[in-house]
Amino acid sequence: MPVEPVVAPAEDPASEVTDEVTTPKQRLRPAREPRPDPAELLPPTESPRSAFRKRYGVAYDTQGPRIRIGVLWAASVALALAFRPLRPYGLATLYAVVAGAAALQVVDAWHAVRSGADRWVAALGASTLPMLATLGVGPLGAGLLAMVAASLVAAAIRQDRQMSLVAAAGHTVLSAGLCGMAAASMVLLADYEIGAVIILAVIVMVYDASDYVVGSGAGNGLEGPIAGGLFIAAVTAVFAVTNAPPFRGPDIWTFAVLAAVTCPAGQILASAMLPSASVRAPALRRLDSWLIVAPAWAGLVGLYLQRAA
Repeated sequence: MPVEPVVAPAEDPASEVTDEVTTPKQRLRPAREPRPDPAELLPPTESPRSAFRKRYGVAYDTQGPRIRIGVLWAASVALALAFRPLRPYGLATLYAVVAGAAALQVVDAWHAVRSGADRWVAALGASTLPMLATLGVGPLGAGLLAMVAASLVAAAIRQDRQMSLVAAAGHTVLSAGLCGMAAASMVLLADYEIGAVIILAVIVMVYDASDYVVGSGAGNGLEGPIAGGLFIAAVTAVFAVTNAPPFRGPDIWTFAVLAAVTCPAGQILASAMLPSASVRAPALRRLDSWLIVAPAWAGLVGLYLQRAA
């Protein structure tokens, strides 16, 4: 007689007894999440390179007819230099308008932060310096002293200034002096040697054009000035081969290297004159490459001509 196997009854899972006893209060308590790292709560640290570019870099304004404005500016300078009756007063008038507008924009930009500098003294002073340069170095120096005195008086009578007397006057002199002296240096250079001012105008305009075309689409702040320096070298090679006066052969390369260094330095200086590099100041940006190179050329070309005489 066959024996049937005995099957053990299935165990009920609910009947299993666990070692841990969970109370209702423990079942309702949410699981404790790990504490986040304090470093993750802080904003990411900005790299020194990007911080420098935001403060002192060049903000390329790509909105509007920038190419047409650049061509119109180049044509205006060429017209002022092409006809002898327009020199030097036509050149002085053209640069006086731009210098005055640039100084006005610098002061207005800082008024959003703190007031003190006088916008009209800065604009009038910057516009007057290139006009005085048509009379020579002596009247230009007297104009600088008069501008300092006018800045002190204007700062003393202002009721809403948020800076000290010396700081407010110094800000006015800085805005007017840098913009006005760049324009005045072009007038002095044209009086020294018309060939030198033509060469400098071509070099700076070539730099500005190549820097804008390349730099406005670049991911860093070096490609634009490098492209500008390369185009300066190309233009200088043409002037060196043709022995463009007043330079003799390879002497022009010294001035070309000076321009390749001081043009981007002038752009950095223009950004330092503003509260931020992104502040819109089109007149200042039209003049920024000239801020250092024009006074440097005016002084060194004068010495060069004296030595060559």
